[in-house]
Amino acid sequence: MITGLRKRFSTIRWKLTGAFLAVSLLLALTMIIVFVAGLVYIFNAPFIPLATAESARDLARLVSEELANPEGNLDQLIAQLKRFSQSSRGNPGASETTEDATSQPVDEMLITLLDSQGRVITSTHPQDHVRGQPLSEPEPASELVLLAMRGVTDTEQLAAWSRPDHQPIATAPVFGPDGTVAGVLFLQLTSFPAIGPLLASLTPFLVSFIVPWLLISGGIGMFYSWVVGRGFARRIIRLTEASIDLSDGDLSRRIEDPSGDEIGQLGRQFNAMADQLSESLRSLRLLADRNAQLAEQAAQLAALDERNRLARELHDSVSQELFSLTMLAAAARRTLQTRPDLTADRLVEIEESARRALEETRSLIFALRPAALDGRGLAPALRDLVTALRERQGLHITLRITGERPLPLEHEQALFRIVQEALANVARHSGVREAEVDLRYHDDVVTLEVRDEGRGFDPGAVRNPRAIGLHSMAERAEALGGRISIRSAPNQGTTIAVTLPAWREGFRDGAPAAEKRATLPLEKPL
Repeated sequence: MITGLRKRFSTIRWKLTGAFLAVSLLLALTMIIVFVAGLVYIFNAPFIPLATAESARDLARLVSEELANPEGNLDQLIAQLKRFSQSSRGNPGASETTEDATSQPVDEMLITLLDSQGRVITSTHPQDHVRGQPLSEPEPASELVLLAMRGVTDTEQLAAWSRPDHQPIATAPVFGPDGTVAGVLFLQLTSFPAIGPLLASLTPFLVSFIVPWLLISGGIGMFYSWVVGRGFARRIIRLTEASIDLSDGDLSRRIEDPSGDEIGQLGRQFNAMADQLSESLRSLRLLADRNAQLAEQAAQLAALDERNRLARELHDSVSQELFSLTMLAAAARRTLQTRPDLTADRLVEIEESARRALEETRSLIFALRPAALDGRGLAPALRDLVTALRERQGLHITLRITGERPLPLEHEQALFRIVQEALANVARHSGVREAEVDLRYHDDVVTLEVRDEGRGFDPGAVRNPRAIGLHSMAERAEALGGRISIRSAPNQGTTIAVTLPAWREGFRDGAPAAEKRATLPLEKPL
């Protein structure tokens, strides 16, 4: 069950839903944090003490003017300042001239006048600040008073937040008629709310506001992400299914997605790739058909060449011998009555010619079907060939095979035919009855050399068009990716060297011994 739930909620739809929900909740929490941080900043901002200092400076100017006026009444001024520091809180509809029972003055500001020694002259809170006593306020009130007594008038230096009740306080020097500091005016906003109690009072409001806000934001984010994620998931599922069909060989599947986002672009790229694969497959099929046709044509041409070669061999050997037999038989018939002794000589020649025709016929049959290759391999076939040539044509051939191992069938057939053709040339053209065959198996290649010490020839000379043996050997080697070289000179013998790759695609050393060996059409028995 846990695995099923994990698999279900790991889909892109639920991932998008979780992402949108997290973003919505983070946005709501961020707005709440910004709101609380704004409150904290406002209740700690320096402009509030500065405004208090500006008010203290204005009040100090009034006190200075009252002191400079010979008829000034300081007590009357203090009474006015006390009325200034109070506000009537109660029924907002109460008359301005008649005080309601629910309306009472509330002190919003503490105003204290100090002499030049820092002692209290008068205060709006006389119970807290006794006349003739130093100012009893927490720090940094005494520091501000000392600065004002020194004549400092910069409001930034004369304003601060009190500790620990966090009230804005300020001082201002009171100058006498002679311009000297006659006293100090201390001002404090007593009704300014502290940040701690304010946040404590706002906590129930914030809780009652945050919870519904988070629920509503989370619900909206989840609904939106579910709808959007469902569409994304469906489009990706279609791409996945189409990719699976494509990997299974179905190239007809296409993605219908006209949107311009990345998934739509991916779908169009998939369609383009499928079209290219379809076109490539069609081209490969056409190429395979064409290759099959070419292979068939090549087989037909090879069969035609082999028939032509066989016809030339028959014409050059067997046909000539049969013609000689005909002429000798006719001559013997004419001399049978008159010259019996001459007839006997003719019969000996007829027997000799018939024997040569028989040997040529057997050689041609053996060339058409090398039976030793049928399931036995190249090395045994070469040994059989050497034995047959020694018995039938009297050739003495030295055969050396090094590192014997299996080869692809077409490689073995090509090497056998090359050896067969080369030894046939030795028997017909070299003028000697001895030759050497050296076959070596290497890691990547197999090499073959056929040597004789006969009359040789000039490889660069123009050849008889009817002599196709060397050309046939070169074609067999090149068809398998190999190469052939012929080293010869008049009266210096001939060496034919062949190099073939020892493997083909799909065939390596250690191929099963039971690998079926196909037989070329030209190797079928007559």
